[in-house]
Amino acid sequence: MKKGLWISGSIGALVLLAAGLILLPNPLGAKVLAEAKYRGYLRYTPEEALVIAYGRCSGCHTAEKMLKYCARCGPPFIVVVHSMKKYVELSNQKKETVRPFSDAEVVAVAQTWNALVGNWEPGWGEKNLKKLLQGDAALIRLLETPIEHRPIEAALKDRRAPGSYKE
Repeated sequence: MKKGLWISGSIGALVLLAAGLILLPNPLGAKVLAEAKYRGYLRYTPEEALVIAYGRCSGCHTAEKMLKYCARCGPPFIVVVHSMKKYVELSNQKKETVRPFSDAEVVAVAQTWNALVGNWEPGWGEKNLKKLLQGDAALIRLLETPIEHRPIEAALKDRRAPGSYKE
C-alpha cells in the first residue's frame, strides 16, 4: 500500500513541477515553449511570427530589401522561404552555424511576408508552385490551405508593413 502511494505521489509531484515550469513565467519555461513552437507542437502567434520573420530574414537581407520585393521580381514568398530553407541546409553542410528553419517557422514566415507585402500565389498556379516547392510537405499544406484560413496571414492581413512595395 505504501509503495503505491509513494509512486502516485511521485508522479503527481512531477506533473505539478512540469505544469509550474510551463505555466509560471521563467526563463526555462520560455525556452521550453519556444522549442515546442519551433518543432510545431504549438502554434506561433501572429506577433511571434512577425518577430521570427524579421529576425530570421534580416540575418542575411535588409528589411528594406524584403519589403521592396514584388511579384515581378521573382516567385511568391512561399517559394522564396522554401529556397531560403534549402540554402541554410546547404550552408550548414559547409560548417556554417545557422539554425535550420523548422517546418513551423517556414510556414509562419511565409504567412507573415504574404500578409505584410502581398500574396502572389494565385497568379502562379498551384501545379507550378508545387513543383517549385520540391515536395516540401509543410509548405505544400500551406499552399493548399485557402488564404482566409491561414491563421497568421488572416490576422496580419490589414497590417501592411511601412515601406513595402505597392503594385
